[in-house]
Amino acid sequence: MSKDSYELAFHLNSDLEEPQVKQAAQNIEDYITSAGGVVSFKREPEKTRLSYPIQHKRQSYFGYFYFNLETKEKLGSIDEQAKLNNDVLRYLLIKTPVDSGKDRVKFRFKPPKPRITTEKQAEKQTPEQSKEL
Repeated sequence: MSKDSYELAFHLNSDLEEPQVKQAAQNIEDYITSAGGVVSFKREPEKTRLSYPIQHKRQSYFGYFYFNLETKEKLGSIDEQAKLNNDVLRYLLIKTPVDSGKDRVKFRFKPPKPRITTEKQAEKQTPEQSKEL
């Protein structure tokens, strides 16, 4: 049976102290591992400004985990434990697409090419050319 890949992104209460934030993130990781998940990548929570208030808070600690899980049935326990955690303001648990081994496309900014308008061409005429007209 193949393992499915998931992502769990979360916002933690901004009133927490730094050790409490690390402990809350560790608790979330424990939810995943206790359900049989294997964490492949994690981003430690960092304080960030929110675009809109969540539970009257304008800032939060944002972090996320990528993990693999054998069965979908175990997602319910992770979801339930995240709901019950009072330090979690909001979270999102999604299934990530399977990586097909192809390199991901990286977008690069290319400045637009300058366009030459007829007005500019008219301005560049020499005095002799303008007399001919």
